[in-house]
Amino acid sequence: MKKSADILINITIVFLLCMLAYSGYRLYCNKQEGDKTRQQYEKLEQIVQNDETEETTYATAAEKYQSVYDMNNDFIGWIYIPDTPLSYPVMQTKNDPEYYLRRDFEENYSSYGVPFMDYKCDANEGDTIVIYGHNMLNKTMFSAVESYASKSYWEQHKYIGFDTMAGFGTYEVVVSARIDLANTDYYYNAYPYFANEAEFNDFIAKAKAASSYSTGVNTGYGDQLLLLSTCEFNYEDGRYIVIAKKISDTDLSKMQ
Repeated sequence: MKKSADILINITIVFLLCMLAYSGYRLYCNKQEGDKTRQQYEKLEQIVQNDETEETTYATAAEKYQSVYDMNNDFIGWIYIPDTPLSYPVMQTKNDPEYYLRRDFEENYSSYGVPFMDYKCDANEGDTIVIYGHNMLNKTMFSAVESYASKSYWEQHKYIGFDTMAGFGTYEVVVSARIDLANTDYYYNAYPYFANEAEFNDFIAKAKAASSYSTGVNTGYGDQLLLLSTCEFNYEDGRYIVIAKKISDTDLSKMQ
């Protein structure tokens, strides 16, 4: 019996050591992937900024982002929240809507993906621009979106920049909300265009009803909306969304 018990103990120890080794390997791989992703986006930001100095600034958004677009024609714009890690290219692939869900900017596999625009949306003509991004545990990608659950965070980050090849854009946050997709009739990504004012008002009212605080910022029918969406983990199928309205065609990065 003692011999059998010793064998069982040894097997358990080996199993635990294997699990520990695997966990360490996964942590190492995750760190490597995270470092690679960070370096890739830092390189893209440097490309955008390289030709711009205090004496020479970009006259148009197309000039600012042309080099990025030339690297990948799926590029539709650049999303950023000043003073946060959220600053990334945005992609759109209408024929394969979630193409960049698990691919990086260079189209290689990546659990980080690249923020991407809903295939139904038009960045330059639509009523609502919906952009999706992952909520990563290392606080990168769209993790800053869920941070808007805190009113103090909103107070420090009231403005979002979203530039496209057609122009710059500054947006003011109107409302943020936690959504349980399994228990809601609020389909926030279903309105690239609003049929009428009543539909718009209902869309905003449902978001405000789901929010934990009021920003006091109003929006009206005819405003162009920017909606950022990421996963949240209070619900099995949860999302956290931020809705902002366009207030200016200026380059927000130059207003900081």
